[in-house]
Amino acid sequence: MTSVLDSIIQGVKEDLAVRKTQVSLAELKALVDEVPRALPAAELLHKNAFSVISEVKRASPSKGHLSDIPDPASLAFEYQTGGAQVISVLTEQRKFNGSLADLDAVRRKVSIPILRKDFMVDEY
Repeated sequence: MTSVLDSIIQGVKEDLAVRKTQVSLAELKALVDEVPRALPAAELLHKNAFSVISEVKRASPSKGHLSDIPDPASLAFEYQTGGAQVISVLTEQRKFNGSLADLDAVRRKVSIPILRKDFMVDEY
């Protein structure tokens, strides 16, 4: 019997295989070297007595569809304006309806740390 987690991991591996055909690991590493360093989320969260991590999440395996989010960057900016110290962005496609494009859009729009929330199964 396949669990929900097994199903998610299988889908992540299939999506990863497609991405690997589009951009090699060497190319990906070169691209990562060009990306600005991550902002210090943990440091910021520990500094405040009360901290909020807001999440861009369209769906979940247990609850199904949660919200239509046509513009994740604008939603994240609203979170930031409302006092969030960190934004979490779901990037898993099959069960959470997220994407790396969402992560990129949010990063361009907010000035606070962001977290990529996904299932990592490979160095890639």
